[in-house]
Amino acid sequence: MKATARILFLTLLVYALPSLALNGYVGCSSSDSADPFDLTSYAFGTGIDLLPWGNYPYDATISPDGSEVWIPGASGDGVVVINRASGTVSHTIFVGEYPVSVAFSSDGLFALVACRDGEGLWKVDTSTYSVTSITSLPTNYQGAGNIALDPVSGQFYVVDWYDELLFEMSNDGNTVLRQADLGNSLWQLVVSPDGTVIYVTDRGTDQIRVIDRETLTQLETWPVGDDPWGVDVSADGSMLVVACEDSHEAWIIHTATGQSNSIILNSLADPRDVDILDEDGLAFLAGGSITGADPIYVLSLSDEIIVGILDAPGGNTNVIAVQAQMHGDGTDVVELPRVLNLSAYPNPFNPKTEIHFTLKRGGSVSLAVFDTTGRRQRRLISASEMSAGDHSIVWDGRDDSGEKVVSGIYLLSLQSAELNEQRKLVLLK
Repeated sequence: MKATARILFLTLLVYALPSLALNGYVGCSSSDSADPFDLTSYAFGTGIDLLPWGNYPYDATISPDGSEVWIPGASGDGVVVINRASGTVSHTIFVGEYPVSVAFSSDGLFALVACRDGEGLWKVDTSTYSVTSITSLPTNYQGAGNIALDPVSGQFYVVDWYDELLFEMSNDGNTVLRQADLGNSLWQLVVSPDGTVIYVTDRGTDQIRVIDRETLTQLETWPVGDDPWGVDVSADGSMLVVACEDSHEAWIIHTATGQSNSIILNSLADPRDVDILDEDGLAFLAGGSITGADPIYVLSLSDEIIVGILDAPGGNTNVIAVQAQMHGDGTDVVELPRVLNLSAYPNPFNPKTEIHFTLKRGGSVSLAVFDTTGRRQRRLISASEMSAGDHSIVWDGRDDSGEKVVSGIYLLSLQSAELNEQRKLVLLK
């Protein structure tokens, strides 16, 4: 159901402050600046020049510990790191061509920078601010687009620039585990706080695609306004906020029901990015540029209305960050006793799929495929001792007797003395 919310305008008196400790940042693409604003008073501080590395700011991400905001410059081929306490640039990092998105690991020890024309992911050590590795995505794609962290598994997800592919990356960001063809023009994505689904905006079909994270298959779609760009999810996972550029709207979606509500912005606004501040129950949208103003819209999630409009000092508000990136506590990634990164690609598959897993320590391992009734179809590995490290094996869709199994859902089970991990497999014929 689509309903238009009434709009409540508040007059916000904004005074410049010399420095701000508790602040959000809006990146402005016309002025190539980052404007800090206090998250309590909404007062703006002194704008920060992003040139040359931050030319055309395309993303803004606050580190998991909240101490820094990282802003990649699509035309500057670099990342500008701003210390939030001092409101000053602390580091600049040269990465690949046309960087468009940043995501941090759960522990904050590294960040991945997706570079469209660089055709891959640049891994940056957050203690030295140096590039430690570069991971290329598979060939025959448009380029690396937006990237997001799954706060539960610690894996990363990257969309193909303006295209249909979604890539799943390993916890260290160095390996493509799976890819799936899921849409028409995928753009921005966020993983639910419980790590079960991925929400992706599709600018070609004007909808949100809801993806099962375990199988990388589509569960459902939710229609939104024209040309959806940014998306964010609340910390409890109950609400999505979507910025729709061409229809000049913000959409709020209740994830339990899919019920949605559109909030009409200025007819000249071009909202492209959104970030939720959970503590205050607010969402902040970078509204682009309209006649005489460069707005940031403040939305109440409880009332689903506009409760404020800020006029940023810089020109053309393009990206915004008000809250530290969602992240896990690291236990799911670091403290697993034996097995990490159990996956299969392709999935769904026909006629075969390659299964990958990593043993943190050596030991006995059993890997088998079961049907949905619990009957074993194929024993792939039964080893009293396997070495630590990366392993892979191919399942050809046949059972233990060599017969082809029927199409459907199967359960891949990896067992050791200390752990039992399972993944769904989908065989399509």
